[in-house]
Amino acid sequence: MLTAEDQDVRGALTRAIADQGFAPSSAQLAAPLGTTVEAVDASLSRLADAHALLLHPGTTRPWVVHPFALAPGSCWVECRDRGYWANCVYCAFGIAAALNRDAVVTTRYGGESEPVRYEVRCNTVMSDDVFHLSTPVARWWDNVIFACSSFQPFRREADVDAWCARHCLPKGAVMTIPALWRFAGDWYGNYLQTPWRKRTAERTRELFLRHGLTDAFWAID
Repeated sequence: MLTAEDQDVRGALTRAIADQGFAPSSAQLAAPLGTTVEAVDASLSRLADAHALLLHPGTTRPWVVHPFALAPGSCWVECRDRGYWANCVYCAFGIAAALNRDAVVTTRYGGESEPVRYEVRCNTVMSDDVFHLSTPVARWWDNVIFACSSFQPFRREADVDAWCARHCLPKGAVMTIPALWRFAGDWYGNYLQTPWRKRTAERTRELFLRHGLTDAFWAID
């Protein structure tokens, strides 16, 4: 069970990453929160157990603090004054939405050879491309790095079918890039606000419903 203090650590961590482009140490987090390194480390462990972030195995060092990746991901999010890694376009759009800034997202179709760029301008993304999510929601945290890597952009849905066959991966949900932008903004848009609070399962279902995401792919165990 996450305490308010645990979630305050998560909020402070996310805002620090947004400000400097990398994760602060536990000591750097502890000082402004008026707590100890030991308490921060305990909070980080509980946050990881609650799937509120991902730590490097056997440590309390942050690896992924969604929407930010803290190691090179498949996407680069370039804003006016700083750039960030993201593990998929969903998270990349989430970074732009949370920062409330224009951005350019650079990635590759299907994680293969052809590069593609998406421009976030005035809270809008214009594109005829589609986005495919292979791993269903209930399985995301079985291996969240794999799940994110299975989320890829394509020119058209027929390309998704060919990609799934080529890599022996299941076809999941497909949405347009503009729809993904709206969804990512709704999901991540408040992640830098104070206080940060983990979304409940009920709130998650309400968010999915707002975006018409109601089939079995989006079911939460």
